[in-house]
Amino acid sequence: MLIDQLIRLRHHRCLPATILGARTGIDASAIYAYEHGRRDPRVSTAEAWARGLGARLLVVETHGRTSAAETAAQIRHHLRDGDRNAAAQALLQLASTLRASDVLTLAALTVDEPEPQEDGWTWAVAGLVEYVTARRGIPTPHWVTETSGDPTARWDPWATELIDLVDVDKVPEPLRRRGVLIEAGELESA
Repeated sequence: MLIDQLIRLRHHRCLPATILGARTGIDASAIYAYEHGRRDPRVSTAEAWARGLGARLLVVETHGRTSAAETAAQIRHHLRDGDRNAAAQALLQLASTLRASDVLTLAALTVDEPEPQEDGWTWAVAGLVEYVTARRGIPTPHWVTETSGDPTARWDPWATELIDLVDVDKVPEPLRRRGVLIEAGELESA
């Protein structure tokens, strides 16, 4: 998780490993070994890497709350078991968790990109995160803005035969724009 964030930041900054190495004293071959999972960096190495990228490592108390990435993994597990209802409940629990989190915890719970899901689940997680972060006035994670969805889709996490009962005007824009039809009231009451 930490190494993934450092890798994404290095790539986002378009910083070659050789330049990062020169800034930090970490050999470029070691950076590549960390990035490809052949080695695990010590805390001091990760701190130097972060400083070389103009960032800091920060430990945030999440009070045991499940992150967006962990929720996506739970959803994937429930879907593999054929339990779409449990997957939908996990999505609603994420809405509740994010709403109940302070701003720093919210950022920590949404920073890691979930693995892509089937159907509209990825769109739903991204739309939910954008909805909550926008309402709280904090920056939306980069992975969320890159998850576009399909605005012409009419997807919801429950039975597709109930989709016509959704009042599209009550669906938050970040979800609606991705083709996910979950009314704001469902997200607020979760």
